[in-house]
Amino acid sequence: MTTIELEDSLINKVLKTGHYQNAQKAISSILSDYVQSQKVKDTLFDKLHVEVDMSDDEIDTLFERNKDTGRTVDL
Repeated sequence: MTTIELEDSLINKVLKTGHYQNAQKAISSILSDYVQSQKVKDTLFDKLHVEVDMSDDEIDTLFERNKDTGRTVDL
């Protein structure tokens, strides 16, 4: 755990503006939101990337067509 000193006036402004219950939750929430916003998003290439160590059978299943996909049964 890290201790950080902040001025009371700043803490009070953050609590009032963000409607937080206490300073610890406010700071934790703000830092979590910041970290999420700074994450590098996967590109389309990353999403389509196939791992090198995949077996041939695993790669084959990526390209098999499921004949039942999109079919519905009305009762």
